[in-house]
Order: sequence, then C-alpha cells, then structure tokens
Amino acid sequence: MLKRIFFDEHGHWDRFVAKLKGKLRPHVLKEVEKFRKCGDPRNGFKLLVCEGCHDLRLVPYRCKGRFCTTCSCGETEEWARLLEQDVF
Repeated sequence: MLKRIFFDEHGHWDRFVAKLKGKLRPHVLKEVEKFRKCGDPRNGFKLLVCEGCHDLRLVPYRCKGRFCTTCSCGETEEWARLLEQDVF
C-alpha cells in the first residue's frame, strides 16, 4: 500500500524530492530507493525447484531496508525474538 502511494502514476515521491532540492539526507534517499526496488525480480532472484514435482518458483530478493514495510517487519520480529531469548 505504501509503495503505491509513493510511486504511483502521480509521482508523489519524485515531486517531493524535486520540491526539497537537496534538503533530504542521502541516507533517506538511499533507503527509499531500496524500498522502491524491493521485490523486483529484475534486481535479482532465487529460482527454487521442487525435487518431487519439479515445480519452479521464482523468489525475488528483498531490500532488508528499515523503511520497507515488508522487510522492516521481518527484521523487527527477528529482533524481538532474539531479545525475548535474552530476557527470559
């Protein structure tokens, strides 16, 4: 959903960046660009093959970025799991 808001046909993110003209920190631009490319098979993927039925599955690489709504949730859950092990 967030990806559609940022990168739809209206170009919200690109207009926002153009409006601020260099006032955004480079790290922010880098994270949002990673988010933009996340899950796109053109940026790399794994091809998984079932040994039984020989079904093929293409799994695109993820960005593992902090801003990404898909990747950051997984990282947060992993951090919480590790913290829970340390505490208990």
